[in-house]
Amino acid sequence: MQFKSTIVFFGLLMTFNSCKNATPNEKTTDSESPVTAAKKEKPNNKPIEEVHYLKFNKHEIMDREGTGMVAFNCLIPEGWTVNDKLYWEYNDATLPIRYQGVFENEKSKMRINSYADVRAVYSTGPTGASGYPPPRGLIPGLKDLIKKERHGIQYHFTEEKLIGKPVTQNGYQQGSYMQSHSQAGFVKIEYLENNEPVEEAFYGQLDVSNMTSQGVVTLQSTIWSANNLYSVKAPKGKLDEANKIALTIKASSRPTLPFYNKFVQVTKILSDAVYARIYQAGQISKIISQTNDQISKTISDSYWQTQKSYEHTNQQFSDYIRGVDRYSDGSQTQVQLPSGYNNAWVNDRGEYLMTESTGFDPNTTLTGNWKQLEKK
Repeated sequence: MQFKSTIVFFGLLMTFNSCKNATPNEKTTDSESPVTAAKKEKPNNKPIEEVHYLKFNKHEIMDREGTGMVAFNCLIPEGWTVNDKLYWEYNDATLPIRYQGVFENEKSKMRINSYADVRAVYSTGPTGASGYPPPRGLIPGLKDLIKKERHGIQYHFTEEKLIGKPVTQNGYQQGSYMQSHSQAGFVKIEYLENNEPVEEAFYGQLDVSNMTSQGVVTLQSTIWSANNLYSVKAPKGKLDEANKIALTIKASSRPTLPFYNKFVQVTKILSDAVYARIYQAGQISKIISQTNDQISKTISDSYWQTQKSYEHTNQQFSDYIRGVDRYSDGSQTQVQLPSGYNNAWVNDRGEYLMTESTGFDPNTTLTGNWKQLEKK
């Protein structure tokens, strides 16, 4: 993708790329492997059965640069390291936050890279063109991303596919004709790393809106974004397993309502050109000082509507890959966890546990109060 723009990299989810210009938050969970063994007690002095389970812990993504709040929460497998950072992009006053990070497990040699969104505007008219044009399509764009991120590696393409049907919408907005379309899909590659064969799949979505204004002259503008960009790498033959982990991390990522409240207020304030100039000077604290902690009904409704839209986007990938199952704790909240396990549990700290053993009760061997989830 032609991913160069003055609005470089918008992302509500992880970029597990390099964070060379920022001090990252680094976190390592206690276990060395995402699959842990626990001893299941049996009565009458019978042999102790070893139960294998997959446990997910809650990871908090902090906005240390602006609000000082927990901005997002997501689930990560026990034994995985996280190196991430959320920051404010001062060249973008419309959607100003960015996120970068790396999630990986050294023992399994799995790594998940989620690249921050790219947003740009491209305009043409009698005086010429300005801005940055969108890629020729999602698949060519993903190949451009691979070329950039895997520069110097001798890889070869093994699969490429669009997921679901492209979505197209037409209509008029403020006197201008608008045509919007969206594509989702992936490109898969293979290469050698330390003389070992690895597979890596790059996923993403491309949204493009073309507007035509006719008057004395005809002006054409294109607003586009490449979003939900992430890649999953694993030893050859293990990519499906890694995809399940990636889908769980991605689907569980949620902004906190207090941070979302601040974010919406900041973007509204930045619609004023005076405040936009203050923001572009790098003075985010002055902008945030104009916000308040009270959450209005409008913002609350917007928050939950955003969650529904995000869940719908995630469903396109999860339904295609078929790597996750949906669970409920009896409330309206659902969570997506890796498929292939018979039972799932959640405790009072927001940690999740998956096991194939039907008789295993984590309350007998692990700390915390565990509640079994219902598969939907």
